[in-house]
Amino acid sequence: MNVNYDKELEKIKEKIDVSAPPRLLLHVCCAPCATYCLTRLITHFDVTLYYANDNITDPKEWQKRLGEVQKLVEIVNNGDYEVTAIRPLKLVVQQQDSARFFDVAQGLEQEKEGGARCKQCFNLRLSDTQKYAVENGYDYFGTTLTVSPYKNSRLLNEIGLTLQTTELKWLTADFKKQNGYNESIRLSQKYNLYRQHYCGCCYSIL
Repeated sequence: MNVNYDKELEKIKEKIDVSAPPRLLLHVCCAPCATYCLTRLITHFDVTLYYANDNITDPKEWQKRLGEVQKLVEIVNNGDYEVTAIRPLKLVVQQQDSARFFDVAQGLEQEKEGGARCKQCFNLRLSDTQKYAVENGYDYFGTTLTVSPYKNSRLLNEIGLTLQTTELKWLTADFKKQNGYNESIRLSQKYNLYRQHYCGCCYSIL
């Protein structure tokens, strides 16, 4: 059965009391992808961005993308963003350890983009996000990855749903809906954010 994950997100938002917003730990792959996602979320959730991307195998690229995420957080918290957050936007960084990515990618190096290697990568990063969210008492966890037309939203949501617990819910979403990807491009240009042209791992840049 096909699920409209964008509508599922709206159903969740409709039930929220914005005077006491739930805490959301949102895995962020990069600042451009986060832009549009935040326009949909910071009016309803107390959002913390979680930068956990062991798949970005070049340390300089990892640091450059982190810097752009930090820049976006400052833009939002300084009141210079298109949408006003109901709580200050926060950022938590998981230090890079690409050896963990190479471990899960072992034997899958020749897979095409979007194949079995990507599934293992998604599972690694979403599991890291879930673990931190559980340990720190968040209400929801989610990811910005679904805004990309190159990412399988159904797969990402299926992985997230298997990781949710009674106390911690997965935030179902498909941010590429409602012209999300094009909006992310527009917002990235407006705020002069660096947009990379590959997912981050050494296999995807070949």
